[in-house]
Amino acid sequence: MSNFISNVLKLVSGSVTSQILGILLVPLITRIYSPDDLGVFQLFVSVSGILVIFSTFSYQFAIMLPKTEEDSANVVFLCSILVTLISLLTAVAVMIFPQGIEDILNAPGISKYLIYLPVIVFFNGLFFVQNYWLSRKVRFGIIAGSRILNTLSTKIFQLAAPIWSVSPLGLIAGYTVGYGFADLFMLKGAKEDLRVFRKVSVKKIKEVAIQYKSFPLFSSWSTLANTISPQVPTFLLAYFYSTSVVGYFSLANQVVNMPMGLIGTAIQQVFFQRISEVKNGNENGDMKIIVGEVYKKLILIGIFPMILLLILGEEIFTFAFGEGWHVSGIYVKILVPWIFLVFLSSPISTLYSVFEKQKVWLTFSMILLVSRVVALAIGGMYGSPEFALGLFSFTGVIFWLWNNAYLLNLAGINKMESVEILIKYAAIGIAVSIPLILLEILSANFYIILLAAVIITPIYYGLTLRDDPTFRKIFSAFLVSVRNKT
Repeated sequence: MSNFISNVLKLVSGSVTSQILGILLVPLITRIYSPDDLGVFQLFVSVSGILVIFSTFSYQFAIMLPKTEEDSANVVFLCSILVTLISLLTAVAVMIFPQGIEDILNAPGISKYLIYLPVIVFFNGLFFVQNYWLSRKVRFGIIAGSRILNTLSTKIFQLAAPIWSVSPLGLIAGYTVGYGFADLFMLKGAKEDLRVFRKVSVKKIKEVAIQYKSFPLFSSWSTLANTISPQVPTFLLAYFYSTSVVGYFSLANQVVNMPMGLIGTAIQQVFFQRISEVKNGNENGDMKIIVGEVYKKLILIGIFPMILLLILGEEIFTFAFGEGWHVSGIYVKILVPWIFLVFLSSPISTLYSVFEKQKVWLTFSMILLVSRVVALAIGGMYGSPEFALGLFSFTGVIFWLWNNAYLLNLAGINKMESVEILIKYAAIGIAVSIPLILLEILSANFYIILLAAVIITPIYYGLTLRDDPTFRKIFSAFLVSVRNKT
């Protein structure tokens, strides 16, 4: 567990500065760009994200699995070839059918930005591939550095672009530049592996493609479906309402997922590497204990911020991003239960690959996708954006509860025990938050409520840290790491 904690800290502490800066710069972006600009940008990100997931046919998940580095290097080359091919096909499509794509997305003006789509698919695809290779090599410091460069270069470019013109182009170009710089940084970090990559051959690439064919046959479609699922609101909100509504939704989703994603993604990568080693017999460890500890830490970390957002969502968004963005605060209250369960599920979802349950993951992802489309379509036809997002969030809660229970069962963990942990920390969080709830009911000044939240937050984590010595060790080491970096 000590190596696991150390590797998580490398990713989290290495990325924390860039993520904090990224969050702090969002209020500047919302005061420069309009909800409509942000909506067009979110549509672009959603389309590119789907293409990126499809670009590797999920072979990137196989990079961690071979016992030899030579086989893994051949999988890396296979992924890179597929990314290049999909990027070229995307370029052909956006050059031939720009207006048709714009009409389908119901986003006037987006056609002039589509030329950036194949570029970001290529950069982002390579980013995924290199992440898994460097994770296999246990070079989490390089991964953390690439994230810092990605976040900072993206935000800086997005803030500088309005000097020439305020439009979605600044957001899109910054997003593209960020991944380009991150790829170059990781390539430099992988230079010492040239010896292994020189052994790559066409014959071996074909062999590993056949050996791990379950990934494109099952994982790629389930991953694609699972990627489309959270993007469904972007497309259907634009279809039934407007790009402004998409912009409000995008901010709500982004602000919550940035810090939660930082922790969840870091834990996921190290968790996958550790579990793969244990399953292959290369490392000693009890899988049940590892999964149980990780799940408990995720609940402990994530539940209190979610409670705060449920109580103060509108006030926080109005204060941080401007009066015009209070609608995002309403949306975030609706989305919080779904986002929290996804946060709990994301790191341990790699167990589908470890236990070779790709068919189950495919079935789950497809049913989830269909249910979300139906929920949002019903909401869009018969109600407001809030009603549509409420149905979307409720569907997500039902499915991700089942998903978490299934994954815990794979690892041999008692479901009732996990429920008790969830109830325990939820009760602590609600009890500690009672002063905030009372202040909100009494319509107290926001700055008084904010001061109360600042005081209450360390109280919650102090109580949980005292109760959990392992998490106390992680948190103490994290503070030391941050202090050393600053």
